[in-house]
Amino acid sequence: MNEIQKLRIKSAMIFYELESSLGNYVIENEILDNISDKSKKSILKRDIQNYKGSNDDISFLVESSYLDEVFNLAIDVTAGTSLNKHMIDLKDLCTYLGIFDIRNAISHPNRPFPDSYWFKSATIASDPLIEKLGLEKVRQALNAALAENLHSPPEDWYNDVKWAIPNNLPNSFDHEITGLLGRDKEFKDLYSTISKVRNNLIAVVAPGGIGKTALILQFLKELSLTPTFSKQISSIVFCTLKNERLTADGIEQIEAINGIDQIKESLLLDLNILYDNFNFVSFDDACDKLENEKVLICIDNLETLLMNSQNEFIDFNQSLPQQWRVIVTSRISVDSATTVPLEPLVKRHAINLARNYFRKRGVQNTEQLTLENIAEMANNNPLAIRLTIDLFNKGVDISKSINQSQKNIALFSYKNLIESLNQNSIAILEATYILTESTKVELTEFLHFSNEEVSESINELSKTSLIFRATNDFGIESYKLSDSIRDLLLINPKNIEVRSKISESLKKLKEKIQLQKSRDEQSGITEFEENYIEDRTDRSTFALIVDLNKYFTTTKNHNELSSLKTRFTDLLGYNSKDNQLKYHYSRVLKELSDKPGELKVLEQSQLINPNSPRTIIAIGKHHFYNGDYPIAIEVFNQLLEKKYDNPNISSRSFSHTLTKLNLLCLLYLNKYDKILEITKNWETEQNWRTIYGTYRASTYKRQSEQLKGNLTKRELVISNSLDTFDLLFRDKDYPIFACIEANKIIKEFDFVLNNDYSQSITSKYATFISKHYFNIISQLRGESIESKESKELLDKIYNANIISNPLHSVGWYSEKHITTYDQEHINELISEGYIIVEVYNIPEKDKGLSNFIFAKDNNENQFFLVVANYKGGWNGWGFIEIGTKLAIKHNIAPYENEKATPATEIVEIDQYLI
Repeated sequence: MNEIQKLRIKSAMIFYELESSLGNYVIENEILDNISDKSKKSILKRDIQNYKGSNDDISFLVESSYLDEVFNLAIDVTAGTSLNKHMIDLKDLCTYLGIFDIRNAISHPNRPFPDSYWFKSATIASDPLIEKLGLEKVRQALNAALAENLHSPPEDWYNDVKWAIPNNLPNSFDHEITGLLGRDKEFKDLYSTISKVRNNLIAVVAPGGIGKTALILQFLKELSLTPTFSKQISSIVFCTLKNERLTADGIEQIEAINGIDQIKESLLLDLNILYDNFNFVSFDDACDKLENEKVLICIDNLETLLMNSQNEFIDFNQSLPQQWRVIVTSRISVDSATTVPLEPLVKRHAINLARNYFRKRGVQNTEQLTLENIAEMANNNPLAIRLTIDLFNKGVDISKSINQSQKNIALFSYKNLIESLNQNSIAILEATYILTESTKVELTEFLHFSNEEVSESINELSKTSLIFRATNDFGIESYKLSDSIRDLLLINPKNIEVRSKISESLKKLKEKIQLQKSRDEQSGITEFEENYIEDRTDRSTFALIVDLNKYFTTTKNHNELSSLKTRFTDLLGYNSKDNQLKYHYSRVLKELSDKPGELKVLEQSQLINPNSPRTIIAIGKHHFYNGDYPIAIEVFNQLLEKKYDNPNISSRSFSHTLTKLNLLCLLYLNKYDKILEITKNWETEQNWRTIYGTYRASTYKRQSEQLKGNLTKRELVISNSLDTFDLLFRDKDYPIFACIEANKIIKEFDFVLNNDYSQSITSKYATFISKHYFNIISQLRGESIESKESKELLDKIYNANIISNPLHSVGWYSEKHITTYDQEHINELISEGYIIVEVYNIPEKDKGLSNFIFAKDNNENQFFLVVANYKGGWNGWGFIEIGTKLAIKHNIAPYENEKATPATEIVEIDQYLI
């Protein structure tokens, strides 16, 4: 699991014990009659039909209570005791730290879970009040969480979030940095209005720019976390019809949702998310299936629709299920709606807003006259106040703004603030506009800025209200523009070139990611492959891993590898707890031969996700190739215990590597009996018959090396080795892996031809070679029956004192090696347009055969021959030596100046023994 999941579980452990302990505290310390009527009333009102009225029903009250109500019951229980103040203080502490927000996030795994929630949970559990009240299990839960002794609460508890009303409200609002000021009366009016069930259509009405959207969003957020409303409202669905943006000339109309059908489509999309156990095919289908749900629909900026057709909206409202309700914001009144008017922000609250915003920007003790002037200049408009303060803090003269009208003040402040920024900051704003949500890594890559340049500009922008910091779905710090700033930036672009480049780059990145996902899906790549990319991977990390995988499949370039290393270190600087990122970074370090660095990063990755099979096997491979076989075996055993050597449980390549390396470790550690035990049923092994048989034969060979003083036992294990390979090749199937090992054993067992060994083992050895050697050598690149080593071995066996020597009767070998070319075949080839050449140069290579050679014709014309054009392929290519004659064709006239002409076709000429 990742770090965010761990923090969520740790917090859940604390909250589960807190709720349980408080409930048990009430049950164990009081009876029902001692609970105040006020505390009982709201609980019994919800579940009166289940209440029996006896003292035993204290448990019923606790089980039916919200966390807030359990606190009230506990406070009643401790009334008149010294613990009463402690209980009140604990409730105040929990309320201040936002327990409802944390409890809600714990129970919704798809929602962000900032690490601050864990710290707040730990703060509650570690407070001395917990011990003073005897709630020891809460502290024990904290200790267990700190010790990484994680145990998740019961599943039912996660789902039992009574006060959290499901919703699709935005995670952040423009006004959150300063809070919503001066709207207490409107909040009370809204609570009062929505509390009355008969009000099924409510309208917040006010002119543009007053703050309707800010009010309704804050109200709905608090409503969703208010326990008393969870029985009245099942879910909250928000959509906006905003169709205006500010311009230099005032308000500009833009394209937006403009009809009931589009509203239904928007609502349908969100209802399918909130009620994911359904699958609504249409809005009407959702209405039918959710008929008994108490859905609250909020439509922002309804005037967009009302100005065209108010009747259409009324029909829509009347068609909704009876228990559904609608709340809207609008600049014009709504027929048949209960109206909550919104007055302009008064001067006092506008000044307080300015004071709070100055403090949030690190400026204390601002003069009252300055605050009053800014509020007046901004005409008490919240956005204009924030932007004007940003400008004021940068030392820009804004006296010219005094005469600007209320309609243009926000735009005026924005334009002047933008002009005071450096070009890098402007570029970051443009990039964030296109990316919607940006991170430092993305900004460095898209804009080609250094980390220092990005950090400097982010620091400058963070001192304004142009961007705000957030945490994205992957736990990485990100940056966003508020809706208001996006509107202003849309109509006042400051760097069209940057915007266009970022837009094009983002398009290519999305295409790149989608292409890779399609390829992975088609090829069936799983979590066991090293090039696998997890589904929930942010776009920067995804693109980086794609580039790394591409590096390993193309011609490797050190400069490219260095660039990849830099990109990984930059990304890890912002996201150091991403186990996938660390795993792929270890691949870079391995390629750079940084063995200590590779192991360190792999171990860090495993700490974050201990169950990643590819991380574990990478650690095992590191130890194996470093010669640390005992450690490697311990690592491989972790995977074997999970049966990952079965390709049906892991993957073909993963299980092959695990099986092979584990047996090699045992072989290198002389654990021969262990290998023979593992491979005893190798003939019937369905998955790895070849590997088991090969290493079983190799084990017998290794045993023979330790039996030089005991010829009888030595002949027995040699015989076992040859018998194993004989059975392996029985069906004329010669796997390359087995052929490589068999070729080694054949050449190492040639000592059996000495007179010290019995006729039986010598005959068996010669028989094995006569049956299999030709086919074995034919499978191996760089090997040839005609090679010096093969000729010497075969001559030695051919002339050995073996009764009925089997090599004398094979068709593929003769003691005579004098051959001549078939002249009839040569004449035939010449008639077909071929020319005859003779090889004069075969370049040497450190590993394997050269894939090209040089030849001359009778006129000394030189030709360049490559294996790709040879009809015999690699198998025949290995037989070619200096002096070999071949038939070739070419498309161009022979070069002059001793330059070789490329051959387009190469054909072997028939030979026969003489």
